[in-house]
Amino acid sequence: MRKLTKLLFSLNFLYVLLIAAETAAIIFLCLYLPAFMSVAAAFAGVWLVTVIAAVCAVVSGGSAETNCAAILFIVALPVAGAVIYFITRAGKRKCCRLKVTGGVSVNGEERAAQLYCGTGGADYDKAVYFKSGADYFSTLFSEIERAQKYVCLEYFIVCRGKIFARLVSALRTAKSRGAEIKIIIDGIGSAFKAGRREYKTLKTLGEVKIFNRLSPLVCTGINNRDHRKIAVVDGRVAFTGGFNIADEYANITSPLGYWKDTGVALYGCAAKVFGGMFFAMWNDGYEMRAESGGKYRCIPFCDSPPSRTAYCENAYLTAISAAKRRVHIFTPYFCTGEKLTAALVSAAARGVDVRIIIPHIPDKKYAFELSKACAAELSLRGVKFYEYTPGFMHAKSMVCDDKLYIGSYNMDIRSMRLNYECGVVLEGKVCEQAERDFWECVRLSAPFTEGKLSPPRRAYRFIIKLLAPLM
Repeated sequence: MRKLTKLLFSLNFLYVLLIAAETAAIIFLCLYLPAFMSVAAAFAGVWLVTVIAAVCAVVSGGSAETNCAAILFIVALPVAGAVIYFITRAGKRKCCRLKVTGGVSVNGEERAAQLYCGTGGADYDKAVYFKSGADYFSTLFSEIERAQKYVCLEYFIVCRGKIFARLVSALRTAKSRGAEIKIIIDGIGSAFKAGRREYKTLKTLGEVKIFNRLSPLVCTGINNRDHRKIAVVDGRVAFTGGFNIADEYANITSPLGYWKDTGVALYGCAAKVFGGMFFAMWNDGYEMRAESGGKYRCIPFCDSPPSRTAYCENAYLTAISAAKRRVHIFTPYFCTGEKLTAALVSAAARGVDVRIIIPHIPDKKYAFELSKACAAELSLRGVKFYEYTPGFMHAKSMVCDDKLYIGSYNMDIRSMRLNYECGVVLEGKVCEQAERDFWECVRLSAPFTEGKLSPPRRAYRFIIKLLAPLM
């Protein structure tokens, strides 16, 4: 009886029921209402388009969560849902495959990065942790001004303002020294934030490419975004983290209170690997030789949706599953898939200190509501959540035992399955700095609590959770 009840209330049963209802309606119209054959033909056309789109979703090779959400969307909006699905999923997507040859992997984590990302382990001389935008941009622009050979920038958001003006000034200095400048900007993330004037200014300084440009015409692959934040100068220093090129990241403007973010700069051979990531995106593939020599070891990593390796998700999953003491996470958006959810709950159950800081003030209300819905479920299962009350939490990092995972990767399904992402795994002093930063934020945050929800809010959460894999 329990199995029957579970089946009747499952999403798969709902899908079958809806398709069966459409089929029955078509058969009824064809047999008993010959005068309405045109209506029956229309129903048949709708049914056929829906079935084709649903089958394409199933065989697309995505995760079960994403496929189920896509099918539900297609069935709920016949024809329109199918058209939107094909628009956002069809077309050639950049694989951006990086291959670093000649490197030696010293452990399983490095071998996995080499196999799935093409990176592997890398040596570096120094790592600098940034807990504020002021420090990050000061160091970034200083390094750009010293550039002799090249400057490569890849950002999700580039927005007009004072930070943009400082970037332009630094790039002009680099160009005067003879440095070659290449810039990749995501067309969706930067839409309406930087106008023709800003793009024209950048093009006078170097080459600029727009990833998935926003267009009034049909734009395939629009749901896949270049969410990476990479800056590489001369192959000697690389920057990554959560910072974009906009004033709020340096708290010059404060639309959401204090904007909390984190980042890191790597000096040495590892910087060239981030350069390889950039050129893989620029050229839709790139191969380079590994270089050795440095005091410390790190693991740069990256993800691209067409590769379907989900390396970032699997790296976090492996780390959390193996954690013995602590899992401390900064994230602006929280909506994990089934595997990561199970790993977090399992870690908390075996005594690992699992704490996650999410925003208190949202930048996207639907994402904030989704984060709170997921946090409410996991907080009942031993995971501790905090809301960052001074402003908006945009940091993207995790301290897992003695390792720091930091980059552009959010703890949500979009970053896991749909975005192009990057990051690095570090140990040592920089991990200790991130841990101290985490506890400073905990002291400024309020423990997550939730009261009774109104029926409309419960319904809203139900809908956004169903569609979360597509958002």
